[in-house]
Amino acid sequence: MKIGHKIRKIREMKGLSQENVAEALIMSPNGYAKIERNEVDVNFEKIEKIALFFEMKPEDLVAFDEKTVLNFLHNNQTVNGPNGVFYYGVSEKERELYEETIKLLKEKVALLEEKMEWLKTTK
Repeated sequence: MKIGHKIRKIREMKGLSQENVAEALIMSPNGYAKIERNEVDVNFEKIEKIALFFEMKPEDLVAFDEKTVLNFLHNNQTVNGPNGVFYYGVSEKERELYEETIKLLKEKVALLEEKMEWLKTTK
């Protein structure tokens, strides 16, 4: 997959428009669209800026491929996970640990809120 197609796929997976990305990169929408269509060469500096905007490492952007996307779908994962997180380059084990941590933190918050309510009623 060419770099422009990788960039387009990541942008689409994140639910962004070309205009959103172009504006963030201080480019014209037409200029950005040419990158996604592989009509222009993309230097490393531009790859760094795009990767930074997508909150990923440049090497992960360059290494991105269809297999990554298919692995998400095959494992019944959504690209934007249950907590709105973009899972890219994360193993199944790491994702499970992350989700378990979020679940435990939510439970702690609920218990603290419950305790605060109880304290209010006992005053």
